[in-house]
Amino acid sequence: MFVYMLMCDGFEESEAVVTADILTRGGVGVKFVSPYGKFKAVGSHGFVIEMNDRFPNSEEYDFRFSDADGVILPGGKVGTDNLKASMAVKKMVREYSDSGKIVAAICAAPTVLGAAGLLSGKKMTCYPGFENSIKCDEYTAAPCEIDGNIVTGKSMGCAVEFGLGLLAKLKDSETADKVREGIVMP
Repeated sequence: MFVYMLMCDGFEESEAVVTADILTRGGVGVKFVSPYGKFKAVGSHGFVIEMNDRFPNSEEYDFRFSDADGVILPGGKVGTDNLKASMAVKKMVREYSDSGKIVAAICAAPTVLGAAGLLSGKKMTCYPGFENSIKCDEYTAAPCEIDGNIVTGKSMGCAVEFGLGLLAKLKDSETADKVREGIVMP
């Protein structure tokens, strides 16, 4: 079992790394992928992450990336804007959603899901203030919101809860509970 995490320059480092760490502890592999064909992504605070793979270009979705159990979009304002500008990203999240796979986004990144039309009729959460630009059924302001195959997270401060919610959805609540105990989360 594995997921793709789509990484663009300007991503929020903690949202990406904490989520990947939680999933890995629970037995879910995470592959970092650049939608812009880059070998590395530079975060909003200057940290650099090497990519496991990359799209050939940002305009065309490469269906060789349709083999994962889910796709995750970390936030960060600049990173989110870069994700949103990619037609390939929007095609990928639609493809995953249409096939019932997990589509997840945290902080500002739920705006990408909104732009792709995936949040109509859904409950969601995001960084406060961004909910005004997202067409959804209900903004909950919860640390992590799960509605069907869509998982959204509120902010960097909620990255652990977002990761645990994703792990419970991808595997099961028992696995998420074991990871929660192992990292000594209340």
